[in-house]
Amino acid sequence: MNRTWNVSASALALCAAAGVSGTSLANDDVIAKSKDPANVVMPSITYNGWNYSTLDQVTMANVKNLSMAWTWQVGILDSHEASPLVVGDTMYIVSPKPNYVYALDLTKEGVMKWEFRPTMDVALATSQTCCGAQTRGLYYAEGKIFYATLDGQVIGLDAKSGEQLWRTVGTDITRYEGMAGNALVAGKLFIGGNEGGEGGARGKVHAYNIDTGKNAWTMYNMGPNNEVGIGARFQKSYPYLAGANPALDSWYGDSWKRGGGTSWGYFTFDPELNLFYYSTGNCGPWNPDYRREWGNADVDANGGLKAWHNNFCASQMARDATTGELVWGYAITPQDAWDIDEPLITPLIDIEIGGTMRKVAVKASRNGLFYVWDRATGKLVVEPWMHTFQDMIKKDAGGAYVNMTTGLPSYDMNKMMFTNLEDRRKYSQADDRGGANKPENYTGTEVEYCPGTAARNWENDAYSPRTKLVYTHSDNNCRAQVMVTGEYKPGTGYTLVRTAGGAAAVSKDIEGKATTLGGQLIANDFVGRKTAWSKPINDTSRTPQMATVTDLIFKGNNATGTFEAYNAATGATVWQFRTGSRFNQSPITYLGPDKKQYVAIISSSAAANTAVAANAAADNANRYRRSGTTLYVFKLPG
Repeated sequence: MNRTWNVSASALALCAAAGVSGTSLANDDVIAKSKDPANVVMPSITYNGWNYSTLDQVTMANVKNLSMAWTWQVGILDSHEASPLVVGDTMYIVSPKPNYVYALDLTKEGVMKWEFRPTMDVALATSQTCCGAQTRGLYYAEGKIFYATLDGQVIGLDAKSGEQLWRTVGTDITRYEGMAGNALVAGKLFIGGNEGGEGGARGKVHAYNIDTGKNAWTMYNMGPNNEVGIGARFQKSYPYLAGANPALDSWYGDSWKRGGGTSWGYFTFDPELNLFYYSTGNCGPWNPDYRREWGNADVDANGGLKAWHNNFCASQMARDATTGELVWGYAITPQDAWDIDEPLITPLIDIEIGGTMRKVAVKASRNGLFYVWDRATGKLVVEPWMHTFQDMIKKDAGGAYVNMTTGLPSYDMNKMMFTNLEDRRKYSQADDRGGANKPENYTGTEVEYCPGTAARNWENDAYSPRTKLVYTHSDNNCRAQVMVTGEYKPGTGYTLVRTAGGAAAVSKDIEGKATTLGGQLIANDFVGRKTAWSKPINDTSRTPQMATVTDLIFKGNNATGTFEAYNAATGATVWQFRTGSRFNQSPITYLGPDKKQYVAIISSSAAANTAVAANAAADNANRYRRSGTTLYVFKLPG
């Protein structure tokens, strides 16, 4: 393992006093290249996380003429989640495990320039990480390509030759800790996170010099101040953050050592503040009795937690990009017991709110609420509102889901999780799985709640400064589960939860009514605290979307196996192309060597192909959505 070190609070204070922050520390090459819309040098295109292109050749009027220019077979049958990069006349692609990197010549319709294959134990990486083959990003800076492999290697490559310049190891795969590939280049550092909360990993972010690969710092999302990076600059914006040890003291005993809160979502960066933004995964284990005084929810009359907030899992974070110092943290779902990860992108937007220009960080959260923070202080600017149905958080006596003074949500005690029935009965008489739903292994602690696996997930959002809307794919699922007991064993799963059994939990729409609709693309007006429009997409496999200056939204539609374009103002479909497979990544658009605008996406699926009988339903997805992995590149005629 590469040696890491933690910056002490006193050292962080000295850095701040010496002025170690500001635009001089931004990476000039990244900023210059990302300002040129011909290039795509990072996921979501620019540091602010808008996933928005200013290329304007493809418009609402001519998008119907978009046609395929060329294709390229990636050769690895799996879920491709990392969008390609384009720098000059070269496109760069990274595959899921085994995490190969390809460089394609755009002057020759994708002829391969080089291929890099890391040395990795794919079987070990697969067995010791959760939820698939995820690899979600390549990053370009100063003639180099940077990325992380699923088994925790961090690698720098020469962009022209593919030669490995350096390699280090950022996580311990033998202890259930990998890397999903979400990262950032800021200044001279490549900053990444970790995954593995389901195995008891403690969330962290870690930074490496882009020239040498040497570890610069490692900061954890929970624990003692020096390991979390809490020093003189930390903003104690709310009472639950006001103690001497805001992270450590919010955990019972030493539970923070196995507390989850991993960092596997996309990062954004404000060069002026020299702060990068990310959010953290679910608390670990899911059973909250292992993270609080056993069986004691300790809430006030409104359902707000008085203790054991478990800072900072399921939280929003803002750190100094040079030192890693935590400038502010906000618990989105404190003491999370529902697997409400927050591996979500945090778009950074300058916008007028209440007659004043504000610099904000926004998030369509996985718990179903939409948050808007001042990005320098972490204070809420707009009262959070519900973008997708949830019933874990209720409105308090003042009609708010989140108290603007305390910063805390008001939990519905009927949705709180307990291991023992006698503890639950102190707070709730609800019986979600009694009666007709009563399973064979009934305990009385079963809870149904929405959203289930999540209102949304890691997929890129998009923001258009023209419409002032944030575009997000959300889904309507709900879940029923029950807490169990168990011991932590390094390298094995550590969730301490099981499915509750009985009838399946019913999905619900934004009004809380039962629905068969899997999900929708929603356009959120966060200043007006409302959803401007919602487009039904009957599939819970959420996919990213990209916006353009010509008021188009490009998106893969898994329900139909089609690559589509929508009107950004209304959601109306204006173009479709059937690829015959699924989608798991954001589209990109770039300017080719011929100065023409291209739009590209990888259509991919590793799912088994079910046989299609002659009498199968006409809309059976298997008629038009099969396994495959193909890069599709589109352009206008001429």
